Amino acid sequence: MSQNKVKFKTKNIPRLRFSEFVGAWEEKRLGELSRIYDGTHQTPNYVKEGIPFYSVEHVTANDFSTTKHVSNEVFEKENKKVRLERNDILMTRIGDIGTARLIDWDVQASYYVSLALIKHSEKINSHFLSQYINSVGFQKELWKRTIHVAFPKKINLGEISECKLSVSSLPEQQKISTFLGAVDDWIGNLRLQKKNLEVYKKGMMQKIFLQEVRFKDDKGKEFAKWEEKKLGAVGKIYNGLSGKTGEDFGQGDPYIAYKQIFDSSKIDVSKFALVEIKKDEKQNRAQFGDIFFTTSSETPHEVGFASVLLNKDVDPYLNSFSFGLRANSLKELDPYFARFLFRSSIYRKQVIKLAQGSTRYNISKVEFSKIKLLFPFFPEQQKIAEFLTSLNSLIESKQQQITQAETWKKGLMQGLFV
Repeated sequence: MSQNKVKFKTKNIPRLRFSEFVGAWEEKRLGELSRIYDGTHQTPNYVKEGIPFYSVEHVTANDFSTTKHVSNEVFEKENKKVRLERNDILMTRIGDIGTARLIDWDVQASYYVSLALIKHSEKINSHFLSQYINSVGFQKELWKRTIHVAFPKKINLGEISECKLSVSSLPEQQKISTFLGAVDDWIGNLRLQKKNLEVYKKGMMQKIFLQEVRFKDDKGKEFAKWEEKKLGAVGKIYNGLSGKTGEDFGQGDPYIAYKQIFDSSKIDVSKFALVEIKKDEKQNRAQFGDIFFTTSSETPHEVGFASVLLNKDVDPYLNSFSFGLRANSLKELDPYFARFLFRSSIYRKQVIKLAQGSTRYNISKVEFSKIKLLFPFFPEQQKIAEFLTSLNSLIESKQQQITQAETWKKGLMQGLFV
């Protein structure tokens, strides 16, 4: 692959190019190269078994394994004119705009109006086109034709057809798509490695907290039997911010936001929000080792999510929709162990039972304090925390590799495409 000078970019020649190809690329409208359709305009009646029905979430997640289904009769009626086939492209066009996925398998499926079907064509390589759609240049074409004031935002089929792209000869398209396909396989392999680590960690957590796997001390001896305790006996529960108005937020002192707790078992101190606290106010401050729980959520399965503060040099406040638990002693409840205990299925099953409500679910701190859990003694807590933390480090390292690979690919695409 050769690297031409940047000045050639103005002549419709890519900055990065395989040495056997020369000459300028040709500018086209997408509608000149492929026919474009949308899917079913009305939400169909779903059936337990039948024809898969694709929508935006399947394309954005690149996961078509779990879908709803429509009957064969509905499928035949909705797909009389055009059908989804191998080498077609599905692209999101409502809500999410411009995420494209190549259908590289034999398929029989229906799809929703929120997706655009870009039919395969002899005029352009489908693998090349699916990569090109995800490039920065084509995404800008989509963006300027998107109706941003609509809710949800959308782009009409006619505007998709008008999007401009530059295309090379079919042999060069094939070369580029093969190369980028190999890069995608590499990134996909990294994602699979990460997923396998996550599955292994989840399985080990299940076994550890069910005591199917036990650790031994440094001399190879068994640790003592775990003790059952109520959470109210483990530490003191305290409330988050109170008496604040919207005007108090956006400046001032750091506080732990609801999302920080929900997103991770460890508080990310780089994502604190800000709140103005007056000198005479009495508000609770968090400290190292405190455990935070979300009080409410839109679904019962999301109440009581927990996160632990593992930084010693900060003392933030806590948001109003969460509460804290401060251990009586950090020699009785290791914070590094607590981050895993309160994300375990053993704990989650108990806290979900406390969820009450109809449109929004809440948990009572009084009832929460009555939850009983089995606790190992401190030395075994440390062993468990060290093991699970090491798995977390492996997962985080794999995610860093994925991010670096995706960034590298993005730079490649900017050079390979005009």
